Amino acid sequence: SEMCIRDRKYIAAFFVCVAALVIAGVLLQNQADIDRSSGEQDTKKAERITTENKEESRESETGISQVSEDKSEETEAEVAEEPEELQKTTEPVTEERTEKASERKTQPANRTPVSVAEVQAQRNTADSINVSWTNEMDGCVSRYVVQKRKAMRNENAVEWTEVARVDAGLAEQTDDQYMITDVLASDQPVRYEYRVQVEVKDEKQYEPQDGGSVLASNIMICIDPGHYAGKNEVTGSESYGYAEGDFTLKVATALKSDLKEIYGIDSYMTRTTGTITLGGYTNLNLDRAHISLRGEYAAERDSTLFLSIHTNANEENANGYDTCLQPVSINKSLVFVNMVAKKSDTILSVSNAIGTGLTRVNYDMGLSTVGEFRTATADTVLEWTKAYNDSLNTGGTVVCRTDGKEDYYGVLRGASSVGIPGLIVEHGMHTIPEVRKAALGDLAEQWADADAYGIAYGFGFAGEK
Repeated sequence: SEMCIRDRKYIAAFFVCVAALVIAGVLLQNQADIDRSSGEQDTKKAERITTENKEESRESETGISQVSEDKSEETEAEVAEEPEELQKTTEPVTEERTEKASERKTQPANRTPVSVAEVQAQRNTADSINVSWTNEMDGCVSRYVVQKRKAMRNENAVEWTEVARVDAGLAEQTDDQYMITDVLASDQPVRYEYRVQVEVKDEKQYEPQDGGSVLASNIMICIDPGHYAGKNEVTGSESYGYAEGDFTLKVATALKSDLKEIYGIDSYMTRTTGTITLGGYTNLNLDRAHISLRGEYAAERDSTLFLSIHTNANEENANGYDTCLQPVSINKSLVFVNMVAKKSDTILSVSNAIGTGLTRVNYDMGLSTVGEFRTATADTVLEWTKAYNDSLNTGGTVVCRTDGKEDYYGVLRGASSVGIPGLIVEHGMHTIPEVRKAALGDLAEQWADADAYGIAYGFGFAGEK
């Protein structure tokens, strides 16, 4: 009995020891798990510290100072002790701000823009164009670079090419202007767009920008405002104060402006006032015996084309109407070509374009009944007749009128004598009351626009309307 009791005690003690061992094992496993978790956290913290150190290193390379990691806790404590308002005004240094700061260092802010805003270009000869600009930018410019690109209907160029380089302050100047001459490859009609770029003396202070541009060509038009002041004045009923010699000057003046401002084409006029003086003769003498001097004047500047501006008339009491009370059905635009012009495809193209534009203007304004102009080639130019001139409901066309082997009209004969293509443009008939009334409005500008476009189109500059 005592042995049984003792055995039971031993067995109980055994189980107590086993239980103690199990509990101890569990406790050891838990501690190991805790140690392993703590190790992982330490590893992550070390990795984070390494990453932060790398970021700080990158920021240090861009010139931004950062505090070291081992002083970060001390810095945070100092920030915590700062007043709340001061903490709110402190911004973190970011990579974006660093890049902007770098840009400010390489590209100074508030640089003064510098450019040649205005440039002039004029036809010099048939194979050269002068380009000029002021010297007002010399104080900040070290060099000017003249550039051009072609500006033709079918050959527009995108890229600019260099024409010349001019050192500021060193090149020859006239009236505070620089000028260079662009010598062309040929004398064939061509148009360019020009500009002047700049190289600045101090890139930290000045910012070079693209300059303004201008169109220029190598053609020259001699414009002859027909007759002189008061010539072919209409009197009587519904005259509206019209005189051909006055109105042609208005058309010619507007044409000269349009050619240059819109199309870059240079021109000059046989007269700019009511009086014309050439070769020692004036007015009436230049309308009769010495009229050919007007056409010869086209050689004064080696013109590409002579263009005489007129309005037309009809025979006395044509079609059974009073001479100056004709119906709009008689109206038509005619373009007379001289013998030189008739041989030129380019000038015939100009003639066709002018006639087509004028016909459209007259028809749209209710000044004619036919809206089509018959274009012509060298073989289909119509010989002018009085019957055709006075016909009703007939469209205009390109015409010629000769007297034997010469041009009939003195102005065209004069242009032919110096080898220059010549045109007389009869814009419309001033014997129609509606035309004379329209002349009080913007008819001169409308006709001038048509003439200018026709010239630019015929020479290959302007595109289709």
